[in-house]
Amino acid sequence: MAYRAEDGRSFGWLWGATVGAALGDGLSMTAFPLLVASQTRDPFIVSLLQVATGLPWLLFGLLAGALVDRWDRRAVMWRTDLARLCIALSLGVLVALGHAPVAVVLLAAFLLACGSTLIRSAAPALLPTLVARDKLAHANGRLQAGSTVSGSFLGPAAGSVLYSLSAAVPFLAQTFALVVSTVCVWRLPATLVPSASRTGRSSIWAEATDGVRWLAAHRVLRSIAVGTILLAASTGVLLAVLVIHVLEFLRLPPVGYGVLISVYAGGSLAGSLLTARLRHALGTNRCLLCSALLGTVSIAALAMAPSAVLAGGALFALGVATMLWNILAVTVRQELTPNHLLGRVTSAFTVAGVGTAPIAAPLGGIVASLANTSVAISGAALLCAFACITVGRLPYLDGTKRAE
Repeated sequence: MAYRAEDGRSFGWLWGATVGAALGDGLSMTAFPLLVASQTRDPFIVSLLQVATGLPWLLFGLLAGALVDRWDRRAVMWRTDLARLCIALSLGVLVALGHAPVAVVLLAAFLLACGSTLIRSAAPALLPTLVARDKLAHANGRLQAGSTVSGSFLGPAAGSVLYSLSAAVPFLAQTFALVVSTVCVWRLPATLVPSASRTGRSSIWAEATDGVRWLAAHRVLRSIAVGTILLAASTGVLLAVLVIHVLEFLRLPPVGYGVLISVYAGGSLAGSLLTARLRHALGTNRCLLCSALLGTVSIAALAMAPSAVLAGGALFALGVATMLWNILAVTVRQELTPNHLLGRVTSAFTVAGVGTAPIAAPLGGIVASLANTSVAISGAALLCAFACITVGRLPYLDGTKRAE
C-alpha cells in the first residue's frame, strides 16, 4: 500500500518533535565537552567524546536504517526518545551526586548517540509521507531552521549558562526537552511499512546492505556521500579540539564556548532561511560548491583568528556553509531515493558522515597534543577543501528524476 500524504498538522507535530529533541541535544552539546574538560585538559581524552558520539553510527547505523524501513517509524521515534530521556535523567542525577567520571560521561554520550541512529534514520524517512515532493526543500528548511534555533542557538547558550549554575542542570533540562519530543511524536499518525519492505524479506543485515549497494551504484548520491564524508571528517577534527581552543587559545570562560556555538547556530539559521532561495537562483550544483568553498575559508580563518570576535565571524560563516550543504544533501537524497529504501539510504548517508568522527576526532586530538589546536583546525580546513573537488565533478542535478 502506498503512503498517504498527511495534513499540515501532522507536519507540525513532526516539527515540534524535531525542535524538542534538538533542544535537548543542544543543551548537552556544550555540557558534555565542558564536563569532560573540567576533569582533564588533555586534547586526546577530550576528543574521545567525538568518538563516543560517532561510534554508534559505525556499529549500528546501517542496522538502524533497515529497522526503520521495517517498523512503524513513529513508534521507533517515540520509544527511542523515551529511552534517551531516561539516560539523560540518570546522567543528571549522577553528576549532581558527584559520581560521573569521564568514563561515565563517555558512556552516556555513547548511549544517547545509539538512540540518535534510530531517530535520525526515521525522521527524514518519515517526512516525505507528510509533504508533497515539491515542498520537500521548504519543509526541510523549516525543520532545519527549527532544529538550528533550538539545538544550535538556544540549546548550547542555555547549556553553558545552566552548566555555570550546576553541571547537572543541563542534563536535567535535556530530560524535559525529550519529554516534549516524545509527546509530539506520539501525536503523529501511525505510518505504514513501505510495501516493498513487507514482501520477500531477507535477513535484516541483507536489507541493511541494500541501501549501501544502491547508494554505491547511484552516481549522484555516491558523489554527494563522498563530499559528506570529507566535510564530516573536517567537522570531527574541529569539534574534537574546539573546546580546548576556546578555553586555552582564545582564553574565554566556559560561557564563551556556549556563546560561540550559538554564533555558529546563527549562521546555520541564516543558511536554513536562504537555502531555498539560493537553490532557485543558483541551482543545486553551484550552491553545493559555494557551501564547500565557504566552509574551507571559514575554518581556515578560525584557525588563525586571534580574538573571539573574529572567531565568531568565522563560525557564523561556517554555520551558513554547513546548513546550506545539509539541506541540499538531504533534499536531493529524498528526491532521488525510492521510498522503500529511504530509511536505509538515509542511514548509509549518516554512517558515512557521523561515523567519520570516531576516526577523524582522535587524529585531531593527537595533532593538537603534538602541535597545537590551530594546526589541527588548519587540517580540518584542508579536508574541507578536498570536498570542493568532489562537488565540482557532480553532474547537473536540477531536474534529475527519482529512481523507482
